[in-house]
Amino acid sequence: MRNGYTTGTTACAAACAACIIKTGEALPETVRVTLPDGSISYLPIYSDETGVYAVKDAGDDVDVTHGMRIYASVTLNDSGEITVKGGQGIGTVTKKGLQIPVGQSAINPVPLRMISENLKKILKDKGADVIIYAPEGETVARQTFNEKVGIVGGISIIGTTGIVTPMSVEAIIETTRCEIDVAAAEQKETICLTPGKIGEKNFSVQFPLVPVILMSNFTKEAFEHAAKKGFKRIYTAGHPSKLCKILMGYYNTHSKNSPMAADYIAKRLGFDKSFNTVEEILSETDSDLSFLAAELADKLENDFGFEHVSVIFYDMKGRIKGERL
Repeated sequence: MRNGYTTGTTACAAACAACIIKTGEALPETVRVTLPDGSISYLPIYSDETGVYAVKDAGDDVDVTHGMRIYASVTLNDSGEITVKGGQGIGTVTKKGLQIPVGQSAINPVPLRMISENLKKILKDKGADVIIYAPEGETVARQTFNEKVGIVGGISIIGTTGIVTPMSVEAIIETTRCEIDVAAAEQKETICLTPGKIGEKNFSVQFPLVPVILMSNFTKEAFEHAAKKGFKRIYTAGHPSKLCKILMGYYNTHSKNSPMAADYIAKRLGFDKSFNTVEEILSETDSDLSFLAAELADKLENDFGFEHVSVIFYDMKGRIKGERL
């Protein structure tokens, strides 16, 4: 299946093109963008009466932002600094618990850094004030979960790798099973099943010799196959916003199939107030979720017949917020 680009990469391409024009050059047909991992991509550039833009190409991924025009305007200055803000159609953060402070444009840290680093290569010592905007953003955002998590007025500019890698449900599940098969064939004593990058990154640092396998949202299929392949002792690690959904009774943890876990975790911790996200709970309180880790471990042992399950909860900064080893 064909890869695509994140809204972050698309916005970066538009910003690069706007900068190139400001330096006196003609509008290029494509711009070179350095992605977070150092690889290079070339994105087509367009212009109309609204300004300079790049088109969000999600590849074969199902994405409501596919085909959107994301624009950038640039004002040069002599400060040497790059500032990036959202304009029309870019959401504003109104609730705590996200990666961006309340009141700021919904442009995540990695896209902000990517835009700044790419523009510095074009502008050298000059500075620039960049506005990212998307005239269709407010309309498209109504089809997302932005408003539910406190992002109002438009889309988010997101992405951690710059690339969208689409996979069908069947392909995700089959890939997970294949990785479990490989670990079993290599006679590994144990594995770690994780729903995402937070668990993968942090667990690998903590236990570098244990294979880490991404199971995405399809946790039941992953645990079932691990048990089938004879693993008696396993780890599961990741952000509690995903893993605690299993305690809520949802083995498919996709947001379309399960509710957010913030209210559940807050209630289990005895809080009367509501929180926007689980990360907000973790960042604002010193709560220890080890009792939930123990309950999750017990549930997985009972549901799938494992002899022992170890659970580790990490927050977005990689700090352990609960564990049962």
